[in-house]
Amino acid sequence: MPESGREPRRRPRRKRRRGISIGRQDTELMSRISGELDPVARAMLDPILAKWARPGMNNPDDPASPAGDGEDPSIDRDLLAAAAVRDTRTAAQRNHDAFSTVFRALLESGVLGRHRGLPATVIVTMTLEQLEQAVGGLATTATGGLLPIADALALAEEAHPVLALFDHAGRPLHLGRRRRLANADQRLALIAADGGCTRPGCSSPASLCAVHHVTDWHKGGHTDIEGLALVCDACHAQVNDGPAGWATRSAPHHSAYAGRTEWIPPPHIDPTRRPRINHRHHPGELIEDARRQLTHSPPAGAVGLAAPGWAGRAAGPRRGADWGGGG
Repeated sequence: MPESGREPRRRPRRKRRRGISIGRQDTELMSRISGELDPVARAMLDPILAKWARPGMNNPDDPASPAGDGEDPSIDRDLLAAAAVRDTRTAAQRNHDAFSTVFRALLESGVLGRHRGLPATVIVTMTLEQLEQAVGGLATTATGGLLPIADALALAEEAHPVLALFDHAGRPLHLGRRRRLANADQRLALIAADGGCTRPGCSSPASLCAVHHVTDWHKGGHTDIEGLALVCDACHAQVNDGPAGWATRSAPHHSAYAGRTEWIPPPHIDPTRRPRINHRHHPGELIEDARRQLTHSPPAGAVGLAAPGWAGRAAGPRRGADWGGGG
């Protein structure tokens, strides 16, 4: 035991040091984790790893490996022993696979409740072409992550399927004005369509966004899917009727991005108040715009790509996609 009087002085330092950081996905879609656990978190983690990361358990490379808790009485002990003999993973790899299995069990348990109107779960968006091919390509998650299509399909094998139907313009089908708050189906459709915050330049993923009425509810806006958009909390606060406020509207049918949410900047950002569209969550549009710039052949009416980002940025309209800003 530490000497009397020393332990209280160490607690503030431990509180400052505690933390876990998760890095961005690299070129192989891997994410680096670093940090430090305080004594309580370590004390709770050790018994979990002792059961879930033991040799032979939760091995994704061994179809015969038992899954879940290594002390579960329903597990065949001979089967576990044989799997342990075949297990060539390092201790670090076993810890990783234990974490992955615990995460799945936690999400499936329902104890996390709901997040922004939806059950706390993994929401993956992919195109019909990707689904039909079932190989290659990347799906996107509501938190802004990337997931190989094959892994996304494997993850969804035991999940409840959700089908989002879109019209020829790529917008979700009409769901009607029944109440002020968007329902779960509408939010799922918006995640698939918008991908994240619709304000030009903002990179906030869908998991950090609320559902916004493109035309304010108190001004007669409908809770129809074509009148809703995803907006993060920080950007939502910028939509107001004041002199520095932004306005939103749906792009008209004759525009290059019909049905998408357009943001109209205040006069001090752009005296012409030219509507802008966020392309940050639609990388294909950014790539296509870059190709057009290289060939010097911009299409008529595609003005949404010249977007200056944050309201507080003293920048006028400029050509090209805006990579700045954030939620």
